[in-house]
Amino acid sequence: MDISPCQLRAAYRSGRLKPSDVAAHVLSRLNGADQSGVWISTASPENVMAAACALDARSGEIDKLPLYGLVFSVKDCIDVAGEQTTSACPEFAYVAKDTSPVVADAIAAGAIYVGKTNMDQFATGLVGVRSPYGVARNPHNPDYIPGGSSSGAAVSVATGTSSFAFGTDTGGSGRVPASYCGVTGFKPAPGAFSQRGMVYACRSFDTISLYTRDVRDGYDVYRVLARRDPEDGFSPADFAGWTEQAPPARPLKLATPRVDQLKFFGNAETERLFGDGLRRMRQLGMAVVPADFAPFTSINDLMFFGPFLAERDVSVGAFLDANPDAGVKIVRDLVVGSRKFTAADAYRALYKVKEVRRSLSDFWQRHDALVVPTVGTVLSIDDVARDPLTANFNNGYYTNFANPLGLAAIAVPNAVTGVGVPYGVTYLAPAGRERLLADLACAFMGATAQP
Repeated sequence: MDISPCQLRAAYRSGRLKPSDVAAHVLSRLNGADQSGVWISTASPENVMAAACALDARSGEIDKLPLYGLVFSVKDCIDVAGEQTTSACPEFAYVAKDTSPVVADAIAAGAIYVGKTNMDQFATGLVGVRSPYGVARNPHNPDYIPGGSSSGAAVSVATGTSSFAFGTDTGGSGRVPASYCGVTGFKPAPGAFSQRGMVYACRSFDTISLYTRDVRDGYDVYRVLARRDPEDGFSPADFAGWTEQAPPARPLKLATPRVDQLKFFGNAETERLFGDGLRRMRQLGMAVVPADFAPFTSINDLMFFGPFLAERDVSVGAFLDANPDAGVKIVRDLVVGSRKFTAADAYRALYKVKEVRRSLSDFWQRHDALVVPTVGTVLSIDDVARDPLTANFNNGYYTNFANPLGLAAIAVPNAVTGVGVPYGVTYLAPAGRERLLADLACAFMGATAQP
């Protein structure tokens, strides 16, 4: 059964399916082999079916419920009232009193919550293997990582147990798993979704992200849920209009990193696949020109080598101190190790980000979007085990800078590697250009669907 949003809405309108049919199908799938390592917890079947049957009775309200009958999962650092939030650390688990406003809005719009998905512990990682709950099985090649930290969310969409899924994205967690799993990862600019009701990695620029099979579905869910939250101090006062800003009528101008600034970490195949993707874009009439990528990468190290890492200490450091045996070692070491940074270091980092943002103002006048590989290479589970830190940092080369610079991003499939693992590209642009990014990604996916 295809439970992607566009397919389900057509099936519901025609009467071929009811939400209870879809809910029963998904519940029957949750113990399948392809769901290994995907779920930390699932909603009770009784609650899922009750929600679905209630929607069956509201079939005449489909037009009033834009997410009617869509089944969704939630990364387990996002709160759902009455459910445990673990952030992939069982000792940290608590039962949430309130539901994240984003999740609550999805349910109010007719979506059906089915469960909490696995992740790199405390959202610290881009690999998807840093969890005591196992590794979400990459649906294309189980020897390869699913990407992190929103690993289970991406796999739930790729394997057809979620119509859409909520992940989070601080330094790439909403995009890297999309590449490894062959789905769309839509990361809105920070502030488009409320930050309340989640375990923060870096509260200054965390954002909830979305996974869907199709680009347009992701953008449609975004339009339903994006709003200013007056109770969230990080929600922008000028949010109005972000979701509906029309792309320019003229031909779009895209930038891509200069050849000498591209990194594929010794993988000639992924280098070729990205080049093929650029050629397809140009065949579609997209003007793609090389540009200086250095300003973007100049702030990458602030995420895991700099003082921004200390925000994780603010979030979970006291817990780790009180529970010395808790936590995956590499995650604990990263969080606690951030204490070497000083307040002066943090201010220097903030100044650096402001300076880079200012320096890029002309760039965004000249270019409508930036297109990059989502990741430089594809990594196996064994690759990460041999050198976990380097592997993780390499996965973030094209992603770490986006949120500090206030950018939106859409990661979409581009090709499939020889080992069967998908390989994607990402479009990035400033807040307010989400529709433009969706249009670009849709055009590109139309091209990739051709023989």
